[in-house]
Amino acid sequence: MHKQKISLAAAVGAFIAVGTVTVPAQAALLDFSFTTQSGATGSFTLDTDTPPSPQPSVGGGLGFPGILYPNAVSNFSLSSSLISLSNVSTDYEVIPSLTSNVIGLPPALGVLSGAVYPPGCSVGTSFRCLVSVGVLYAGNLSELPTLSDDPNFYPRVLNIDFSNLPTGQVIVRDFVTNSQVVRRQTVPESNSGLATLAFGIGSVALRMKRILENKGLSRAASKASI
Repeated sequence: MHKQKISLAAAVGAFIAVGTVTVPAQAALLDFSFTTQSGATGSFTLDTDTPPSPQPSVGGGLGFPGILYPNAVSNFSLSSSLISLSNVSTDYEVIPSLTSNVIGLPPALGVLSGAVYPPGCSVGTSFRCLVSVGVLYAGNLSELPTLSDDPNFYPRVLNIDFSNLPTGQVIVRDFVTNSQVVRRQTVPESNSGLATLAFGIGSVALRMKRILENKGLSRAASKASI
């Protein structure tokens, strides 16, 4: 009986422990979509938890040092008369020195950031990327290199630059007429596994409790008959 009580306590303790496990924070994903003056359409997903590269970016070849987030962009798709991309992965960069007034917008709106394709084209080279999707970033610059996961801090997708590699010359600058960014609501897969495990341990604990209760009633009945 003593061993059974210990087993029951262990099972209940394990059930409580599983129920209070801290699940690792899920990636903060932002989904971008946009259309342009020429009729091009595009979309991509930004993982704002991506760690920055120790090597600074070269600001898409503009000579302004920036912060590069390697492979932070997934599902990058673009349909235009110049190029078509489908669900590729690439880099994201933020260029704190290129403020909104420097790039021809009213001051204090944010700084230039965006997806750059192909991967690696903004590190260790003076060449511009083949495709650059400019995004206005209005997050707190003092928190960089940590990217904000608030979609309100990415208020506008500005334009798409199509460049000629390796010269870096911009062939076309296509301005974005409509854009949207939303935070993706996802449930970590680990939650389902923990829930299943917790349910299983809890069921075992309840079953053991019932067995002990039934044994206790049987013994009580036997004593009463004596």
